Amino acid sequence: MNSEKKGRTLAMIPCYNEEATIGSVVLKAKQYVNQVVVIDDGSTDNTAKIAEYAGATVIRHGGNKGYGAAIQSCFLYARKNDYDVLTILDGDGQHDANEIPTLIAPILDKKVDVCIGSRFINNNGNNIPRHRRFGIGLLTKLTNVGSKEKHRITDGQSGFRAYSKKAIKMLNPKDPDMGASAEILMQGRKKDLSYDEVPINCRYDLDGSTKKPVNHGVGVIVSMLQYLEVEHALLFFAVPGFILFILGLFTGLNVFFSYRQTGFLPFGPTILMAILLFTGMLMGLTGLILHAVINASRRDFGRSRI
Repeated sequence: MNSEKKGRTLAMIPCYNEEATIGSVVLKAKQYVNQVVVIDDGSTDNTAKIAEYAGATVIRHGGNKGYGAAIQSCFLYARKNDYDVLTILDGDGQHDANEIPTLIAPILDKKVDVCIGSRFINNNGNNIPRHRRFGIGLLTKLTNVGSKEKHRITDGQSGFRAYSKKAIKMLNPKDPDMGASAEILMQGRKKDLSYDEVPINCRYDLDGSTKKPVNHGVGVIVSMLQYLEVEHALLFFAVPGFILFILGLFTGLNVFFSYRQTGFLPFGPTILMAILLFTGMLMGLTGLILHAVINASRRDFGRSRI
């Protein structure tokens, strides 16, 4: 099967100080796509030079802007150059570039918009260190919260993914750091892009990510909360606010009955009632105002483009 007949393919590799591995990754990837582009995110070693010698086009950030910023550059380049398929993989050698054909096949066959290389299909995740496996599982569960069956995945933190032209045009991650992986999936879910997963292998005998797993996990969770804050203001603010307000009312009933029996206001429950009622109303109003402002801004932006 000749993939060129089905669409122009692009592999993009975000890198930061990967001189030891980037050459071999580029050489392997070149066998399966029309072009390989390396995003050099401020490397201080010879990553960019080696990538160029291996035949990749290199885009230099001029400083270490973060993984998410590199992913933004990937989508921007793919859009500007009108590629049909974009695949993104790491430059540290953890991903096997020989698996690119498996990853892009569902995209080339027009079956899905996003194909994720999963480390947990066919028991491939057994070689993942236990602490990483736990963290990835937790973050994946959080990513899947509220999703339909067709959007639930087994590996929400995999950096080895492929995207269709439709996905390239519609996805626009904003997070400059590791939270971009989860943000892309949540954006795609909202835009009802179709997902699929294929099994991949991943090496853990290499240096891997320069970011500590705990910092990585916290960063991803913060990114999810920030996304929900903007995209789902009612869910993020108004629903918890309503729950707090109801709890405040129940606490107020207990305060009222206690006052009728004793003639005194119980200090602790009274303060708790006031805090719950005030916080609940504040969060509810915040959610309603944000929801109205964001929707109004989007309508204005939509009209300005007509």
